[in-house]
Amino acid sequence: MNGLSDKPLLPQGAELAAPPTLLKVYGSLTLALAMNLLPWPDDALWLAPDFTLMLLLYWHIHAPRYAGLGTAFFFGLITDVARGVLLGLDTLAYCTAAFFVLSLRLRLVNFDAPRQALQIAPILLTKEALVLGLGLALGRAADADWRWLASGVVAALLWAPLAMLVDRLTGRPSYPIQNRL
Repeated sequence: MNGLSDKPLLPQGAELAAPPTLLKVYGSLTLALAMNLLPWPDDALWLAPDFTLMLLLYWHIHAPRYAGLGTAFFFGLITDVARGVLLGLDTLAYCTAAFFVLSLRLRLVNFDAPRQALQIAPILLTKEALVLGLGLALGRAADADWRWLASGVVAALLWAPLAMLVDRLTGRPSYPIQNRL
């Protein structure tokens, strides 16, 4: 007790979340990659968010020891091979997004999921714009379509529900900023 309130000064009991295990981190990333590879309808394919990147950024914020730039590079290469695009296109975009999130990590970890979404949205949109711009610059104009930027918007809108779901599944408390230390 701190003398001013009945609330303890440091988190105790259920508020102390166990750190995520390596199995949870890489298992969830593999599941997200499988969701990216689902046969989405052609009419709605450009609206499908990049689940792998979203979960990768989540783990960059909450478990940077297990998900670093090397993990972003690895899953970017797998995504490139699975999609059949230029090798390194998604890899560069994943590593760029990962770099920005890792450099902003100390700020992002103090926000709850809806406020994180406001901070993550420009990064998700930048990833889609980078893939689009590089595709156009490298002569893949047939694959480049401006509608793909919409998947960055959809990913930003889905960030809060995804973060709260993963918080719930991993046992992390997801308190609003005013209840955190």
